[in-house]
Amino acid sequence: MLVICTDSDRRELMEVLTAEGVTHEVSTRASTRELGTGSYELYTVRANLPEVKVPPEYTQGEAFNLRAWRLPSGRLIITDMEGNLEQITIPPPGK
Repeated sequence: MLVICTDSDRRELMEVLTAEGVTHEVSTRASTRELGTGSYELYTVRANLPEVKVPPEYTQGEAFNLRAWRLPSGRLIITDMEGNLEQITIPPPGK
């Protein structure tokens, strides 16, 4: 898994990975993303997690634009096809 995220998302992602016992590696990207009037440093987070099919309740008709990675607890990390973090979520029971 390779996820590109801002500093606040990086912290949240690292907390989740650490709590789940998943080894990961973080590096700073050379570029920044400009949103509105500010710019944000981007980070890449790498971890060895299995990619799984994106559950339909998260796709909203755009399954081809998302990727999902399963954590040991069953939680999902969902990214777009470019690796930008979309959300960290708990799938509904029975999924």
